[in-house]
Amino acid sequence: MTTNVTMTVMAGRGAARWREVVVVAGMAVLAGLVVVVTMVAVGLRGGDLSTAANVAQLMSVALAVPPLAVGLMVWWRPFSSRRSSEEQLQRAEAALRALVSEQWRDEIRIRGLDDMTPLVVRWRLTELDAAGDPRPLRVLLRHGRIRFTGRTDRMDRMARRFRRLARRRLVILGEPGMGKTTLAVLLLRELLKDPPSGEPVPVLLSMTGWDPRAEPVHRWLARRLDENYPALRAASFGRDAPRALVSKHRILPVLDGLDELPEHVQPRVLSALNAAATTEAVILTCRTAEYRHVVELSGGHMLAGGAVIEPRTVKAADAAAYIRNRLPPSRQADWAAVLSSLTGNPDGPLVRALSTPLALWLLRKVYIDTRRDPAPLRDRTRFPTADAVTEHLLDDLVDATLAANPPEHDPDDPNDYDHPFRPLRRWDPDDARRWLSFLAHHMSETGTRDLQWWRLHRAVHRRWGTLGGKVTVGLVVGLTVGLTGGVTIALTRALHGTFVDAMLFGVTGGLIGGLVGGLTAGLLLELRADPTTEPAYANLRPKGRVGTLLANLAFGLTVGLVVGVITALAFELIGGLVGGVLAGLAFGLAVGAAGGLTVGLSRWAATPVTDAQPQTPSVTLRRDLELVSVRSLAFGLMLGPAFGIAGAVAQGFTGLIAAVEAGISFGVAGGVVFVATFGFTGAGPVYLVAVSVLYVRRRVPRRLMRFLDDAHRLGLLREAGPAFQFRHAKLQDRLAQLYDAGPAGGDEGKGIAGRRY
Repeated sequence: MTTNVTMTVMAGRGAARWREVVVVAGMAVLAGLVVVVTMVAVGLRGGDLSTAANVAQLMSVALAVPPLAVGLMVWWRPFSSRRSSEEQLQRAEAALRALVSEQWRDEIRIRGLDDMTPLVVRWRLTELDAAGDPRPLRVLLRHGRIRFTGRTDRMDRMARRFRRLARRRLVILGEPGMGKTTLAVLLLRELLKDPPSGEPVPVLLSMTGWDPRAEPVHRWLARRLDENYPALRAASFGRDAPRALVSKHRILPVLDGLDELPEHVQPRVLSALNAAATTEAVILTCRTAEYRHVVELSGGHMLAGGAVIEPRTVKAADAAAYIRNRLPPSRQADWAAVLSSLTGNPDGPLVRALSTPLALWLLRKVYIDTRRDPAPLRDRTRFPTADAVTEHLLDDLVDATLAANPPEHDPDDPNDYDHPFRPLRRWDPDDARRWLSFLAHHMSETGTRDLQWWRLHRAVHRRWGTLGGKVTVGLVVGLTVGLTGGVTIALTRALHGTFVDAMLFGVTGGLIGGLVGGLTAGLLLELRADPTTEPAYANLRPKGRVGTLLANLAFGLTVGLVVGVITALAFELIGGLVGGVLAGLAFGLAVGAAGGLTVGLSRWAATPVTDAQPQTPSVTLRRDLELVSVRSLAFGLMLGPAFGIAGAVAQGFTGLIAAVEAGISFGVAGGVVFVATFGFTGAGPVYLVAVSVLYVRRRVPRRLMRFLDDAHRLGLLREAGPAFQFRHAKLQDRLAQLYDAGPAGGDEGKGIAGRRY
């Protein structure tokens, strides 16, 4: 049966290929007939032979392009299949599993979740039922369903119990700081180990910004896969691998942060997950109070068929063991009083504060890793409540983390350079706290938990950030290419005049072009509902991609030739056919070919490969800037000489040499300004402009991405695909609160915020 199906598919492909050949032959015959008819028509109308020949020549070239286009498209087809086959889908699934495993292996190390002696957090089936009342959840316990319990130090058992769930649906609840996301990450890692045949790939996705009414479940999941894992867009996996993986139940969505969505959106998410066929298996995290509220808003409807679990409070003995296991023998005596209070005074503020995994992690970072004396923590006058203890730990976290993890290398440790918590550069703690506080404030003001670098321009100005960015980029690039063009004109004497005249001409033209281009692009973007430009992708590795490069260049050349011939035909029909056919064709073909090759090169650069890294903030920024560079160079280096040569052939310049010189000068300048101001830049240059403005205001460092990468290595931030998030929402909220309060010394002081923007 499989053989019959294969033969049927091959027969279908063969029939399609024969149909394409017939179409090409038919178009060629049609082109010849049109040429003959045109010559006869011109002769009957009294035209001379030269006019008829010019018309025939122009029409024959124009009609020869469609067969060429079809032929090249036939050749292009093997490099870009229309739909992912089953074999391609299996390979895409295997690639995704490998990418997710690698991604979370590194992230788990950075978050410190792979301790040999982890904190024990016990999870149990919640007592929240479908109506939100505190009664046993009988609906989930009848019909022989298992009772879902587990511990974070025995994740293999939790994974087995999850696999035995009837629908493999799990809701992880908990109060802030109780480790919901941590459990989801650890469960994801365990499910990736030796999966049974046919088990979907777990993929953790932040839910920030999703509204099912605007974007259905399957489309949102496919888009997020496409964005976070560009390798799935590789040509060898077919054109629709992300969508097919979702629709064929090849992924297990691990959706983090239902409580971070707007209140009116949360019930829609539950309804969408219950109705979607693509989320038969799903893991969801949410704060307990918010989930109860969502259930009430939705009329008592929960995630259908899902086990709902929540953590128990960390036991005092487990907290004491966690602290004791991280103390060197020489410091046991310093912590004796704190350890004894954990069991001897269970109602004290310190004990209540240390009943959450977040507070214990903060205690480790602020006091244990820095070898500080913990005695002040027992001062009830200074810390009368558990919240006061937690806020104190949050306030000191940035300074303590930087102090405990300097960038210097240990010469006695050959693996010290690879330490996951070792920053690559030295940062002043006061500056780091001020920068992080500003970013936390900006994120809170915009209502998000995701720090997306391509949206940072909103911190410069709420309304005109994009316009200002585009104008600034246009002026800077225009001035640069104006100076370059002026020097080129002066040295090559492409125009008459002195060196000063050439420089004035180049600079004036560059600034005017940059200003006009920047204003136009900025205004067009501001008219959009969401003017933010998403990051673009670039891969410049030629190894193993020569065939794809040639196919893309052929595709672009075909499109460019078609456009060039059509443009030449239109101009010649308007301006007259006699004597101008060859010049018009030369101009159209030269410019069209250059533009087409540029398009092909851009398409090739924007095509991922099968081993492309998962999207991280630094990777997305680098790739976006790489694509901008490729497009700028391609447009400038190809279009500039093409304009010059075409202008010389069309007798627009006095001589070929002068035409080429002028083409290089104005073509490169105009091409770069066009690329830099009319939207081809993507998000990268706008981000660089925003960082420059914020750096002048002392809001962020000059090398912001390097600082954020080090903050991630230190564990202050975490990566969520191409965005950063603060290690915990409480840390973001606390830093934003301190920024809003502001220091007494203003910008000149060493406080957190400085002047408000």
